[in-house]
Amino acid sequence: MSKAIKSLKGRRVLISQPERKESVIELSEADKAHMDTEDMKKWTKLTVYAVGEEVKTLEAGDVVYIGVNSIKNAEAIEVDGGIKLMVSEYDIAIVW
Repeated sequence: MSKAIKSLKGRRVLISQPERKESVIELSEADKAHMDTEDMKKWTKLTVYAVGEEVKTLEAGDVVYIGVNSIKNAEAIEVDGGIKLMVSEYDIAIVW
């Protein structure tokens, strides 16, 4: 568990969102959203940042695969200066 979080409740898992390379080209919001969707398809190995109190099969630092639809529906929160995605333990399909 990260020191930035006292505890994560239930069967939730925080995943570190990969950093996006900054573009020198100014994009519209629609283009940014499209790029986000395309980038998500490439996120096949994501790192677990923290796990909830009831999660027994994962730990911080594990590398996992989460389906694109689950990533799209994940809640994004800022933790430790970066964006983390909060998903259910059940959204994780593969542990590498």
